[in-house]
Amino acid sequence: MEQLSIDFNKSICNDINIYAFVEGSPIDNQWGILVPKASAIRLADNNYYIVEDANHLTICKPPSKDHLSYSKLLDCLKLFMKEKNTPPMPPSPCYGVGLEDKAKAINNLLQKESIVALVGMGGIGKTTLSRKMFDLFHKEYDKSSFLEDVKSKHIKDVHKRLLQDLCDKKLQGHEDVHKYLHEIKQCMITKKVLVVVDDVDMINNLEALQLLIHNHATNVDCKSKVLVNCRNWQDLKNHVKESAKVDMEVLNEEQARELFMFHAFKDANHVTNDFKNISMEIIKACGGLPLSLEILGRYLCSIDDLEIWMDALRVLKAGRNITGGYDNELLWKTLKISYDHLDEEHQDMFLDIACFFTDLKKNTFCRVYGNTDGSSSPMFKLQNLKDRSLIKWAEDGSLYMHEQLRDMGRNIATKVTMSRFIWKPNISLQKNQV
Repeated sequence: MEQLSIDFNKSICNDINIYAFVEGSPIDNQWGILVPKASAIRLADNNYYIVEDANHLTICKPPSKDHLSYSKLLDCLKLFMKEKNTPPMPPSPCYGVGLEDKAKAINNLLQKESIVALVGMGGIGKTTLSRKMFDLFHKEYDKSSFLEDVKSKHIKDVHKRLLQDLCDKKLQGHEDVHKYLHEIKQCMITKKVLVVVDDVDMINNLEALQLLIHNHATNVDCKSKVLVNCRNWQDLKNHVKESAKVDMEVLNEEQARELFMFHAFKDANHVTNDFKNISMEIIKACGGLPLSLEILGRYLCSIDDLEIWMDALRVLKAGRNITGGYDNELLWKTLKISYDHLDEEHQDMFLDIACFFTDLKKNTFCRVYGNTDGSSSPMFKLQNLKDRSLIKWAEDGSLYMHEQLRDMGRNIATKVTMSRFIWKPNISLQKNQV
């Protein structure tokens, strides 16, 4: 028999007069009693602890099924087996600003909707928030699964993970997962299940979600819930209601300062004014983007040379690699994923906006941009960029994009030769130059 150790909660075990049951090696428990192998301790009528043979019938069996101790013991064993069979948890973020409140808001929305979508640009914290929500609430469900970075996974691997987490079935490499897919559907319908699908990328990934986006499983009365993260709302809007869409926002100034200071300074109470001032400039340049604040903070943490901090700020604004290592490269790779998936027309428009047209009213932009080449209309392309979280427009209709995306776009324009223009900082538009 597998060696198990159950440490019953004292309030529960008072009702069943059992404090520990052990199969395996002797242990020192919280009462200082050495429990021999295959033994149990119980509280006798005279309030003394007695070590007895681990006879399941005499030690664990309640007087009857109607006795309070029966339900208490059953609940305790169910809790133990649930925790024992829980799949490995995704790593929780080491530090997050306002994550718990945001996670509770997502959970509240899931009580009303069967599927909720988190939509936002790369680096804005979709995965971090999803992990926090999963960490806080997955124990409220019968089964749960966190499907991390779905865009980089093969669909069969996603299905296998679902089968393992939800149905407790681990397939061998040669087994065909398709013959078991109905079991995943059935689990979604008959049980209370939580599935988090992290970083859906392009419509192909939705094949892996068809088991989750199921008529029964997505019924508002269904207890099973699905949380999906993506950058492109177009991929999900036919499957998720607009009311269940959550647009991720950047951190406000106070939150951004808290996150950066945590990573940048071991002791924020002993920071000189010079470093405080340059910190505020860096925080402003990061534009409330959590990934950028964390990477810059970690990189500058052990550096006490003010000039290096100033150089880091200049390089950040230029959209270039700061650290010379993987961390900062990850920032720009994360931001560039959405750009790389655009066709040429949309890439051109994105670079035009980054270089020249931020803060311009979208109607004015469409008139200036025109549609003389027979391609799709400017407004249509603007909406596509907005759905992909690459641009936004304010209430007054002005176009804007996150500072990091703008700087990335301008850096791309300095390296990419196009027939239309070459962007150079502080130099006017140059046509037909190579």
